[in-house]
Amino acid sequence: MNFDSLHLAQDFYANYAKKVGFVTKVRNTNFDMMRKEAKIPVNQSLHCTREGYRESRVKVATRANRIIATRCRARMYVMLDREKECWVVSRLELRHFHPCSAKKAVHYHEYRELTMHAKCVITDNDEAGIRPNKTYLALANDVDFQGMMTYFVRIKEINPNFFYAIDVDDANKFRSALWVYARCRALYEYYRDVVSFDTTYKRNMHGLSFASFVGVNHHGITLFITPVQLTSKCTGSSK
Repeated sequence: MNFDSLHLAQDFYANYAKKVGFVTKVRNTNFDMMRKEAKIPVNQSLHCTREGYRESRVKVATRANRIIATRCRARMYVMLDREKECWVVSRLELRHFHPCSAKKAVHYHEYRELTMHAKCVITDNDEAGIRPNKTYLALANDVDFQGMMTYFVRIKEINPNFFYAIDVDDANKFRSALWVYARCRALYEYYRDVVSFDTTYKRNMHGLSFASFVGVNHHGITLFITPVQLTSKCTGSSK
């Protein structure tokens, strides 16, 4: 396997590691001894971060960080082919001495990345003097909204009788949401003589108010029909 540059070889192994579920590190790099001042690399070894082994002198009960070294032998060696002017894999070891999880890899700080939208929000809020906790809540609100939309679409695919409606403002910011499950819609057809709109719930961490439509069946038992999520701008008009 050949690469046009050392950087491409590093990216290839890092992308492979992310898909498998481990993290890489540069173990060592050798440079051209004939041209020391130029510091031209001629070979490099990329290892799993859990290679090696060491014993802690700190007791387990008082240890702040757990030891993750497991003598893992997974690694890739690349060297510069001067004739072909490319980097080639000279040795490759794929077997790990520990379990790997691609699902958990997204939580490793090496693979955490901010989207361009998040970077712009952080920059703009910082220039405007907005406190970091306010910026965090704004970004968390966006993530929650995306997760809610994904959930609605998935439920709609499972049951076409599921209904949802999302309202946004002129800046495409969330204002309100209403969703009704298929079973609740069926209950409404039978018990719609008495329906109330309850807005007595407290707001959540994003300042959104929760409300619900509630009905009563023929036994006098309260039935939950549909939930509604409202921003403070909508609560006044909903009364």
